[in-house]
Amino acid sequence: MIVYGSDILASLDKMNGRGPCAIIVRHAARHPITDLKRSLEVGLTEEGMNDARRFGSSLGAFSHVRFFHSPALRCRQTAECMIRGLGGNGVSVSLTGPEHYLCAPYMKDESCLAIAARSGKGFIREWFEGRLDRDWILPTGPAADMVMAPIIEKLRDPDGESRLDVHVSHAGEISLLREELFGLRYEDTGWPPYMDGILFRADRGRLYAAYNSHEAPLSMVNERRARATDNP
Repeated sequence: MIVYGSDILASLDKMNGRGPCAIIVRHAARHPITDLKRSLEVGLTEEGMNDARRFGSSLGAFSHVRFFHSPALRCRQTAECMIRGLGGNGVSVSLTGPEHYLCAPYMKDESCLAIAARSGKGFIREWFEGRLDRDWILPTGPAADMVMAPIIEKLRDPDGESRLDVHVSHAGEISLLREELFGLRYEDTGWPPYMDGILFRADRGRLYAAYNSHEAPLSMVNERRARATDNP
């Protein structure tokens, strides 16, 4: 039996309520998307709502959990169901959205939707190989930074002890960050399952990103990743 979100929950369990930390996760199980131009209107199935509630019920080790969601209905529903799963256990909860950094903020032109409809998951590979018009979509490096910058900024908020931020997003964002941060191609790793996600944590002034058994240090300056070629 597939237990959606079990890997990221296992990573959170190791944190034992120590914060601040953040996760970006794919939404729970949704209804089929038949029209990409109306995809934001597609909501969760009953199974997805139940899974999200179970996921939320596992977050009680943190004293404060903040939820952020993309403009898509299914992402808002995922966050709301997680909150219901957390209900009644004394955790301080807040909900914010829609947040556009969680839903393809790097896409400049809807022409990309036609390519995505034609290529399916192969759209990601075309993108990483630089075969998409840059007037339509940012390159993958700056695109990943655009998604992560608000997550890291929020993670740095004061009074973060025992706080968890949950950012509910989409498979495209998870695939983008997995490959940019850890070199994990979806062709090798598989398409991100529902509620799969990446953990960001602060430890002694340093930032780390983790996906399952993979971990990488992370440094962001002026909303972009600091690289070895950057000036100190």
